[in-house]
Amino acid sequence: MEKLNKLLKYLQTIADASYIATLMHWEMDITAPKKSIDYLIDVKTKVELKAFELSTSKEYKQLLDDVINSDEYKKLTIEEQRYLKELSEDYEKDERVPSDFFEEYSSLCSKSNAAWVEAKEKQDYQIFKPYLEKIIEMTKQYYSYRYPNTDNLYDCMLNEYEDGMTSDKIDKLFDELKREIIPIVKNLKVTKIGEPRNKYTKEELLDIASYLLNYIGFDNERGALGIYPHGYTCKLNNNDIRITFSNNKSIFDHACTVIHEGGHGIFEQSIGENLSKYPVYDIGKYALHESQSRFFENILGRNINFWIPIYDELKEKLKLEIPVEDFVSYLNKPEPSFIRTQADELTYCLHIILRYEIEKDLFSGKITTEELPTIWNQKMQEYLGIEVTNDADGILQDVHWSQGSFGYFPSYLIGSILDGMLIDAVEQNVGNIDELLKNGRIKEITKYLQDNIHKNGGAYTIDEITKKLCNKELSVQPLVNYFKNKYSK
Repeated sequence: MEKLNKLLKYLQTIADASYIATLMHWEMDITAPKKSIDYLIDVKTKVELKAFELSTSKEYKQLLDDVINSDEYKKLTIEEQRYLKELSEDYEKDERVPSDFFEEYSSLCSKSNAAWVEAKEKQDYQIFKPYLEKIIEMTKQYYSYRYPNTDNLYDCMLNEYEDGMTSDKIDKLFDELKREIIPIVKNLKVTKIGEPRNKYTKEELLDIASYLLNYIGFDNERGALGIYPHGYTCKLNNNDIRITFSNNKSIFDHACTVIHEGGHGIFEQSIGENLSKYPVYDIGKYALHESQSRFFENILGRNINFWIPIYDELKEKLKLEIPVEDFVSYLNKPEPSFIRTQADELTYCLHIILRYEIEKDLFSGKITTEELPTIWNQKMQEYLGIEVTNDADGILQDVHWSQGSFGYFPSYLIGSILDGMLIDAVEQNVGNIDELLKNGRIKEITKYLQDNIHKNGGAYTIDEITKKLCNKELSVQPLVNYFKNKYSK
């Protein structure tokens, strides 16, 4: 495996640079003094540029070609072969992007992210708007370089997050889902429950997170936790998965976010050895990734049986004196709300559809950044029946656009659609979910997902996973049935 070893050595060099850049991103978000941010952005940009130059060099291309065209390649697993071909395809796209443009774009994303944090804190969209305008412009240019022969840039963005995904496919899935769930949402019998509100220190929130993560199967010795306005998971390497949680007022939102991000983290930690030996391995299938985070959060974490085995021990950490039934009622309270990450699993779907429709119209030129707050607020009223009163609860609530992550939002809902189908797959192959959870056997479910999805990373598309595990095409109907059974009673 001489040729492969040469390639792996080169990939490690790229990975080292990527590690430093990701670590600096974490530092800026979690620990760095505010006045150091400008300097860190400058250094991070230089490191990202170095990683980009390494990944677009002629030497790198030659190493890839040498392996792919060798007898060594034939001895690799199907998953490894797919990964190497994907690296080669990515090279062709990246190589078309000018390095000076990449440097400017990378710097803008970091500056834009910092501006978003400030705008969100001050509830003022106008602070962020100039950065958003610029990042939209440069994102269009970025994808024009990567896909020079396209007439639909937004479809290219969707494809970056899930292979083969197009707006036509999403329109069909989302339109059907919207028709089914809007009536359910409008007929919800919302019971106003006085939610207990306790104050938690940063240390207490992290302790609760660590406990829950360990329970569902996340290896805390291979992870690190932090507090940030928006929860996220980032991978520095296979043994260093970083997770953040927001310091919000609701312990119920915190619990759901922890379990959600834990699903991401378990996926990253569970990639098979045959793939994890590639130091820059990236799953690259974001709908699949989100299906796992949302399966843990919603299908498992909002089920009362998830909490029964641990609630007596957990109550002390939660500082709550309510029975487990009430705790789970708060977790599952179906009620239209402003914030996507705090939404119940039903109304969450409409939050994603709203963002998808806005993104698509932005990149088709139907709407402008000036109109965004108004359009956002109108759709919130139309779909969820609530009136947005400030920018922080509206247009500024998500970090994604500040980082140029256009096309990502649909991944959440496509992942949930898959989750509806995975319920049957788990129950046919592992056992009744309610019984498994009630008996504290959640890690048996985790292992099934690890063995059948996680270990293969991004080698297979969501359509392939669906056919393999469910023997069906991707369909919204199982998810709709799940919602009707749960919320139409």
